Amino acid sequence: PGVSYADDANPTGIERRRLVGLARATSDHAFNATIWDVVVDTEFQGQGLGKALVEQMVRTLLARDIGNITLFADNKVVPFYRSL
Repeated sequence: PGVSYADDANPTGIERRRLVGLARATSDHAFNATIWDVVVDTEFQGQGLGKALVEQMVRTLLARDIGNITLFADNKVVPFYRSL
């Protein structure tokens, strides 16, 4: 969870995957977790990948009984998180 790939073809015609987004959190494996980073390649922004990464991260943490989830974010990106 927390990683998004796009299929890409190189000149040889062999398909490969490239990382286009990721989300990172740390947890005490008991009660608490902090989401630190959500990053999406600018080419893929505006398609809902960041939202999907955050939602998957939260679902994964809740499934592991981590109920206190906090966010560490720069003021410039707070509007993105508020829109979720």
